Amino acid sequence: MQFEFLFHQRILIAFLIFFILIPQTPKENKLILTFNESGLFSNYLDASQTVQFLTILTIILFFLNFFI
Repeated sequence: MQFEFLFHQRILIAFLIFFILIPQTPKENKLILTFNESGLFSNYLDASQTVQFLTILTIILFFLNFFI
């Protein structure tokens, strides 16, 4: 039972990493543009900081889950 939960958790984190990291390229960051155009953020800097926070958080969760 616990192994099944851990497997589902790892799959979820893998999809989060996939959907957060893949759109971020050195030339253009489509994820920041999407966040900025959504209207949830007042300016580009807020959207950029949120994407950066989500990226770091997702990577930390991946490594915590990997080593547990």
